[in-house]
Amino acid sequence: MVNDNGIGKRIEKLRKRKGLSREKLGNIIGIAGNSVYRIESGMNLPSAEVILELSRYFNVSADYILGLDKEINDDNVIKVNMKKIPVYEKVAAGVSGIAEPGEYPIDEIYIPVGSKGEFAVEVIGDSMEPEIKEGDYVIVDPHAYIESGNRVVALINDGADALVKVYRKPMDGPAMLYSLNQKYDPIILTDDLKWEIVGKVVSLYRRY
Repeated sequence: MVNDNGIGKRIEKLRKRKGLSREKLGNIIGIAGNSVYRIESGMNLPSAEVILELSRYFNVSADYILGLDKEINDDNVIKVNMKKIPVYEKVAAGVSGIAEPGEYPIDEIYIPVGSKGEFAVEVIGDSMEPEIKEGDYVIVDPHAYIESGNRVVALINDGADALVKVYRKPMDGPAMLYSLNQKYDPIILTDDLKWEIVGKVVSLYRRY
């Protein structure tokens, strides 16, 4: 069913202003060109992750895409306030961590003001593909409430290994860390692993 909220029309306007095809825009933000068509035509609503990627690429606020902020400056460029967050050392998205989070940031990125997340970490490995790829930055909220099914950054082996995984907590039995890539087995979070959850992955930053 086609919706009439105007989100798709604003995205289409931004895309055409850049002179991009739907396929090209899809490649830039990590979705199929047909998905861009369905969003622009109002058949589908974009996910929060897609809205964030669009706001970064077009340098507009997420509120503008959602139709909540229509402020435009004299140069016809939509204003957006950004905040800077640190990026820390790589964390593994594999069987086990092969890199420790650094004490000092290795990079900085900008995300829209109001977006959740206080820092980012770079991912290595393929266990969270196709959703999270090697080289992606995952943006982490260390204060978010963690529920079963959330993507998280976790430390195991008393902080020696850092992982990006899906946290699962069954009704009975120990919690586990799962991969989206089915070739990897889950990690059972027993006490001897000395594990802790650093925070919830709230969004993804993909460098193009």
